Amino acid sequence: METNLKEILNTRKIPKWNELPELDLYMDQVIVLMEKHLNASKKDKLITPSMINNYVKLGIVPPPIKKKYSKTHIAYLIIICSLKQVMPIPDIKILIDEKLKDSSIEELLNEYSKLYSDTTNKIIELSEAYEKDAKFNPAMYLAISSSICRYTSETFLNEIK
Repeated sequence: METNLKEILNTRKIPKWNELPELDLYMDQVIVLMEKHLNASKKDKLITPSMINNYVKLGIVPPPIKKKYSKTHIAYLIIICSLKQVMPIPDIKILIDEKLKDSSIEELLNEYSKLYSDTTNKIIELSEAYEKDAKFNPAMYLAISSSICRYTSETFLNEIK
């Protein structure tokens, strides 16, 4: 494969709680931080001020304090932005709310970060295995996997609802 999948995927690292800024940030700083961690392409608008405002209005993200966003806000936004590509916002809210019944946002972000990293490593391993098999293109395998994973995720989510 011409592109180094491992390098590309490792640029999309979900930070742990202790890797988030200690100081509260203004909206434009939050957006820069989100793009850095989630490696948004220039054509995709991963997050905008109006999106953040909508998440606050929907009650999925707590309101900012004096127009500043804390580690708590950033943790919510990281999870939302990384999941919204594959799941509707109301479903993401259900998942977050369900997890927060038994843990803090700090614990949730740390677990999410680890799961994201573990999943990335598994995808890299599987892609490398399929790359060696001339019958299957890794892109086809991953597209099929995405479809199956989305269906399975929706099935589990329906049990929570």
